[in-house]
Amino acid sequence: MDEIRVKAFRALKPPCVELSQVALRYKGKKATTKDIINSLESLHEKLKTISGQGNALDSKLADYVFFPLSHIFRDSKDLPVRAVEIAVQCLQILISQGWRSQLLSELGKQLLILLCFLAGGSATDTKVQDVNEELSVTAFECLSSLFRASNGAGLGANSIDSKDIPILGHTVTVMLDGVTDGPSVSVRLSALNALDSLVNDITDEDALKGVFPGLVSSLTKVLSSRSGSKPSYKVLTTSLGILTTIICKVINDGKIAESSNVQQSPVMATKSKKGETGSWVTATSAQIRMALANIMPLRYHDRSEVQEALMQLCTSIIQECRTSLSQSIPILTETLVVLCSHSCDAAALFNLGSIFATDSDLLDIMKSSLRDWVVALPRVMQSNDDTKKKRTIEQISTAFKLLESHDMSLGVLNDSMAINLITSVSAAIQVSPRAHPISGSSLEVSHLVQSANTPSKLATVFQPVLLNESSNRPTMVGLQNLVSQLQDTPMSTMLQQDIINTLRTTSEEEQLAGLWLSLRFLNHASAESAMIDQYLNFPPGQDLQALLLDDVYSFSLDVLSQSTFEGEDRWRLQALALEAVALQARSHKEDFRPELVDALYPMLERLGSKNAALQQHAITCVDTVSMACGYPNSASLIIDNADYLVNAVALKLNTFDISPQAPQVLVMMVRLCGAELIPYLDDLVESIFSILACYHGYPKLVESLFTVLNAIVEEAAKSSMRAINSSTDTTTRPKVYKPSTIADLASTLRSNFEQNNRPLLPPSSPPSPPRSPIKPLLQKDFPPLEDPEDCSEAPADPPVPAPSKTHTLLTSITNLTPSHLTTPSPPLRTHILNLLTTALPVLASNTDTFNTNTFLPIAAQLFSSITARLYDHEAYTTLAAANALATLCECAGDFLFTRMEGEWDRLLGLYERVAEEMREETRIHSTGNRRGPRGMKWRVWDGMIQLLLMVVRDVGVNEGMEDGVFETLGGLAGERKDVRSVLEGLNADALWLVEEKARRNNGSEKPVKPEGIEGWEFTDVGL
Repeated sequence: MDEIRVKAFRALKPPCVELSQVALRYKGKKATTKDIINSLESLHEKLKTISGQGNALDSKLADYVFFPLSHIFRDSKDLPVRAVEIAVQCLQILISQGWRSQLLSELGKQLLILLCFLAGGSATDTKVQDVNEELSVTAFECLSSLFRASNGAGLGANSIDSKDIPILGHTVTVMLDGVTDGPSVSVRLSALNALDSLVNDITDEDALKGVFPGLVSSLTKVLSSRSGSKPSYKVLTTSLGILTTIICKVINDGKIAESSNVQQSPVMATKSKKGETGSWVTATSAQIRMALANIMPLRYHDRSEVQEALMQLCTSIIQECRTSLSQSIPILTETLVVLCSHSCDAAALFNLGSIFATDSDLLDIMKSSLRDWVVALPRVMQSNDDTKKKRTIEQISTAFKLLESHDMSLGVLNDSMAINLITSVSAAIQVSPRAHPISGSSLEVSHLVQSANTPSKLATVFQPVLLNESSNRPTMVGLQNLVSQLQDTPMSTMLQQDIINTLRTTSEEEQLAGLWLSLRFLNHASAESAMIDQYLNFPPGQDLQALLLDDVYSFSLDVLSQSTFEGEDRWRLQALALEAVALQARSHKEDFRPELVDALYPMLERLGSKNAALQQHAITCVDTVSMACGYPNSASLIIDNADYLVNAVALKLNTFDISPQAPQVLVMMVRLCGAELIPYLDDLVESIFSILACYHGYPKLVESLFTVLNAIVEEAAKSSMRAINSSTDTTTRPKVYKPSTIADLASTLRSNFEQNNRPLLPPSSPPSPPRSPIKPLLQKDFPPLEDPEDCSEAPADPPVPAPSKTHTLLTSITNLTPSHLTTPSPPLRTHILNLLTTALPVLASNTDTFNTNTFLPIAAQLFSSITARLYDHEAYTTLAAANALATLCECAGDFLFTRMEGEWDRLLGLYERVAEEMREETRIHSTGNRRGPRGMKWRVWDGMIQLLLMVVRDVGVNEGMEDGVFETLGGLAGERKDVRSVLEGLNADALWLVEEKARRNNGSEKPVKPEGIEGWEFTDVGL
C-alpha cells in the first residue's frame, strides 16, 4: 500500500509543483491564464488516473495536492471560469477519494463556504443566474461529494453548534435557489442531489426543524410548477424523494411521541418550546397539508417515475406520520387510489391493499372518497375534459376493487349509485359530438344480400353507438370496466333492478343511458353464465338475471314497435334495443323462435333505414338471431318465417299505412329471399295497387311502392333466366333474305323445262272391284247398336297446364302497370319502363298455349302506352321507352307488324331528331380532332338504333318501310357490325347498292364487286 502511495506521490508531484509555480508567476504577471488551465488539466488527468487505482490517494496526498489548488481558489475572481471549474473537479476527487471521512471539520466548513460561493455567488446575492452554469453544476456536485464523504461537512453531528447555524442556513439557501431558479435542468438536478445528501447526513433534529419550513416551501414551489417552466421529470422525482425524507425525519410519529414522553432538562426544555411542542406540530401539520394539496396534482403526471415517487411519499407519510399528519391522510389516501388506478403494475394495488388491511380507518376514508366521486361523476361527465372523465371512472373502479377485496359493505351507495350512473352516462352523451350522419343505404342492398347468404360472414359484434368517437373511447372503456367491477359486487342485482325500473319513466336521454347500462350489466352476466354452462349443467330454471333480461327485452320491443326513424337520439335508442333483442336470442337460443312472431319484423324494418349505423346494427342483429336460432344464414331465417313477415307487412298495407317502413321491409325481404318468397306476395301486390289507386298523387310513396314491384320482377327474372335460355323460341319472325345464286336459277329453269316437255297421259280409271255372288243380308251381318253413352269419344287435346304463381303475379303486375305511365314524375315513368323491360322476357319465355294466349294481349295493350313515352322531353325517359319497346318487339315478333307499320313514320322522324341532337352534343364537347365524351344524347341515339334494328329483325317491314330503313341506317353499316348484320339479313343487294351509291357520291368511279362473283365484268350504271 505504501508503495502505491509513493508511486502516486511521484506522479502527482510534477503537476503540483508546476501548478504552484505557474500560480506564483501569474501573480507576478509572468504567466497567462492558458498556462494555468494547462497545468490544471494535467493535474486533473493525473488525479483521475490515480483515483482509479483503488486506495492510492489518502488524506496526506490530498493535503499535498490541495496546496497548489488553494492558489487557484484564492484568485478565483481573477481567473477564467474554466480554470476554476477544473480546480473544483480536482477538489471533488480529493474529497471523495482522498480525505473521505477524515476531513477535518474546520476544513470542511471552509470548503462548504467556498463551494457555496462558487455555486451561487456571495452571501448577499445568492442568485444562480449570476454565475456560470457549468461552474454551478460542478460546485453542486462537489458539495454532494463533500456531504457524503465527510458526514455533512461537519454539520452532520447529533448536535450542531450555534455558530454553525448560519453556515447551514446559507448552504441550504444556495441549494434551494439552485433548485428553484437554476438556469437549466442540469443545475437543478445537481443542486437537488447536493440537497439530498445534506438532508440524509444531518441528524440534528433542531437543525432540520430550522431549515424544514424553507425547504418544504421551496420544494413545493418546484413540485407545483410555480417556478416557471414545466420541470423535468427527473427534477420532480428527486424533489419528491427529498420531501419524503425530510418529512419522515422531522415529524414522524415515533420521534414526536418519544419527545413528549421523555423528561427533559432545562436546556432541552428551551428547545422544546421552539420545536417539539404540540402547538408546533399542529401548526406544521396544517402547513404540510397545504403543501401536499399543491403537490397532489402530480398524481396525473404522464411519467411513471413521477407517479412512483409520489406513491412512495404518500405511503411513507401514512405509515410513519399517521398521527402527526392526520389532517393530510384523506388526500394521501385518495392520491394512492388514483395512482393505483393509473398504474399498470399489479404489485402497486397489492401493496396498497396491504396498507389498508392494517388500518380500518383508511378504508372508511376511502369509502367516503368513493361516495364523493360517485356523486361528482355526473358533473365530471358534463365537462369536455375527456381525460378527467377517464380518471374519475378509473378512480371509482379501483376504489370498488379495493373495498371489495376487504369485504367492506357498500350499502351506503345503493340509493345513489343507479341514478348517478344514469345521469353520468346521459351527461356524457349530451356533450359528445354528433356522429353518423344520415346517408343513403340503397347501395348496401347488394352487399346485404351477399352477406346474408354467406354463413361464414355472419356479423355478431355490434359497433358502439354511444361515445364511439376516438376522443371518447377511453371514457367508454372506463365505463365498461366500472360496470364489470360493479357486476361482481353484492349490490349488482339491486343496482340493475333500479336501472331497469327507470327505463319507462325517464326522458329519452336517460332511457338511452339506462338501456346502455342495462345491456352492459346483462352482457357481462351472460358471458359469465355461458362460461359456467360449458362445464356445469344446471337444471332449467328462471333466475333473477333472466327476469331482468326479459324486462329489458320487453321494453326494447316497445321501442322498436313505436319509434320512427326521426331524431338523432331516437335511432341510437333503437340500435340499443336491437342489441337487447340479440342478447335475448343468444340467451334462449332455439327457444327464441316463437318470439320471432313479434321481433322479426321490427328487426327487418331497420334494414331499410337511411342511417348507415342503424342499418348495420340491424344486419348484425339479424345475423345474431339467425345463428342463435340455428339457421345457417339470415336468408333462411326470413324464408322460414315468411308467413310472419308477410302478415305484418300486409297488415300495414291493408290499413293503408303509407309510412315508408313497410315497402322498405318488403324490398329487403325480396332481395334476401329471392324468388322463393314471390309466390306468397299475390295479396300484397293487390294491396299495393289499391294504395297506388288511392295515393297516386304522392310521388315519393308511389316510387317506393314501385321499388317493391321492381324488386319482385327482378328476382323473378333472375329465377327464370335459365328457363328463358333453355326454352324454344316459337315467336313468328320474318324470314331472312337470301339472294338467288346461278345454281338456284339453273335448278329453277331445269324444273320448268321438264314440266313443260312432259307428255300428256290419259286419266287412269279406278280398278273395278272383284265380282262375288250376291248374298242376302242378314241381321247377324250387322253389329248391334251400342248405347250412345258407351260410345268411346275421340281422344281430346291434353289440358293446358295451369300457370305458376310467379307467372300469374308478374302478369298481374304487367297488366296493372301501364295505367301509371302517365304519371307527371319523369323518374317514376322511367322506373316503370325499366320494370316492363325486365318483366316482358319472363312472360314471353314459356311456349305453352296458355302463355301464348296471355302474352300477346299484354303486348297489344303495352304497345301504345310504351310508344307514347318515346316522345317525352326527358332523354332518360325516351331511352327507357326505346329499350322497353325493343324488348317488346323481340318478345312479340311479327304480331306487332300492323301496329309498327302505323307508327313507322313517327319513329323515323324521332330518330332524325335524336340523331341531330346527338351530333350537336358531340360538336359541343369535342375539342379539335378529339371526340368528346359520349353523353345522354348519344345513349338515346344508340337506343333508337337498337329499336329500329329490333323492328327490322323481329317484327318485319314492308317494301315502303324497307326503303326508309336503308335510307336511315344504311350509312352506319360500315361503322357498326350490328347494323350491317341486320341489313344484310333484310336485303344484302339493297345494302350493296346503298353503299355503292355512297361511294360514288364520295368521288370513286370503279364499282366494288360483291364477294363470290369473280370473273364477271359490270357495266357502268348511273346511280
